[in-house]
Formats: sequence, C-alpha cells, structure tokens
Amino acid sequence: MKNFAYREADSKDAILAALAELKDAYVIAGGTNVMLNILDKKVNDRTLVNLRNAKELRGIKDNGETITIGATTTISDLEHSELIAGEAKALWQAAVSFADPTTRHSATVGGNISNASPAADTATALMVLDAVVTIEKKGAKREVALTDFFKGVGKTVLAADEIVTAITFKKSHNCAFIKLGLRNAMAISVANVAVNLVKQGDVVKDIKIAMGSVAPTVRRCAEVEKALLGKKLEDAVIAEAVKGLDKDISPIDDIRATGKYRKQVAPVLVTRAIYAACGCKDGGAK
Repeated sequence: MKNFAYREADSKDAILAALAELKDAYVIAGGTNVMLNILDKKVNDRTLVNLRNAKELRGIKDNGETITIGATTTISDLEHSELIAGEAKALWQAAVSFADPTTRHSATVGGNISNASPAADTATALMVLDAVVTIEKKGAKREVALTDFFKGVGKTVLAADEIVTAITFKKSHNCAFIKLGLRNAMAISVANVAVNLVKQGDVVKDIKIAMGSVAPTVRRCAEVEKALLGKKLEDAVIAEAVKGLDKDISPIDDIRATGKYRKQVAPVLVTRAIYAACGCKDGGAK
C-alpha cells in the first residue's frame, strides 16, 4: 500500500526549510516523473514537498550574454519564449519536440534534469550551451557544471536536502537539436543530439556535441569534437570525425531500440545536427 504525506511550500525558503527538517522528503513540481515512479512502486513512504507555488523558482531571465531559467520553468514556457527561440535554438527545439502539449505544460526543466534520465531532451541541449546548475539547501548554495551533474541512470550530485533552483547557460546562434523517436507524440528519445559551434571563416573554432539515450547519462562526444576542432567544416572531414562515436557512446538494448541500431543512427544524427547548427542544409556543410 502506498503511504504519502504532503507538504505545501509557497517560497524557496519554505522549501529549503522543509528539506532540512524532513528525512523522507521527495520534491515534486510538474509531477510527470514523480507520478510514474509512484505508480511503478519505486517511491513510497515519503513526504511530497510541492515546489510549484514558489514564484521565485520560475521564469526566464536575459542576463546579456547568458540566460537563466528557474527550476520550475515549464517546458511549455521554453516552447513559447521568443528569447529561447532566438538565442538558444537547440533548447527551443528540444522543448517543442518534448512529449505532448499537456506534458509540456506540466513538466519542468529542473525536474527533467534532476530525474537524470539518459534520454532527457533538455539536458542534451543545455549541455552544449555550457549550462551551470545552481543547487541550494538551507543556508548554502553551490554551482555545478551540467557536465558534472549526472552520476548515472537516475543519479545526480544532489544531496537529500538539496534542490536545483536555476540553470544558467550561454546564448548561441549556431546550435541545433535533433531527436529520433518512435512516434511524434509522447516519444522518449531513441537517441538525441545537440551541437553548438563557432566558426572562424571556414574553420571550426569551438564545437560542443552531446548525445542522449546512448550511454548511462547524457554525455559530450569528446572524440568527435576533437576531430573537428581547427578543421574546415567539410563533408569529408565530418564523415571522418563521426567515426569517433565508437569511443564516445555505449548504447544498450531497451524497449525502444537495440544498441546496434543506436550506433548505426548516431553518426547520421550528429552529421545532420552539425549541418543544422552551421545553418547548412542536410546535403552538405559547405
């Protein structure tokens, strides 16, 4: 039998105080992941602490060179934000391809990354935008790069009395996100990829590539990045570089796809995302 208590908190301070007091706290905002965990009997005998009414945890702020989003900002908020669509297109593309409209209205960015699913769409986009996660507990605050935030499937650096309160990332006009799913609605990624690049003339000055659903966590594709850095962005160069995915990813079989299939489609997805990030059509990088 499921056994839960419930705690309402209308401010960030009230939430942090509840987490410091309770030994069985389980935070809930959109509830799209929490309810599944409850139904699957992964969570029981806990006190649910509602974050949704803390207004200071929700919103999108333009800082100039960076953008900060509150942890309870919904995926729908991202989808309908002109700032995100114009200054962080990869994250906007991740938002519009995220599940269905009803889920987007409830699901939060903080919840999506804190759930630490290898298939988390927003995490892939945020990772290539150099996202930094603000983590707080009563009386203390710290910042962790998103690349260091995930520790495994369903595991993060968060302690029991900590929550994500905000995510800050760099603006980019040269980024893209692509998702491969089994169907359009409610599709969890078979694989997803985000790319953020800076060119100096025809040469790649900086590039960040991340993939989801191809390893225990969303991860950067370091071998491919290294192969492209300082090179002219030409079709043959990209084709050679994506061979590095053999070292970058370690996909497994699950109900959505086999590891072999993911390895086959990963180079195609990465290539297309590179073309899209540099404003080129799928037919070539020139």
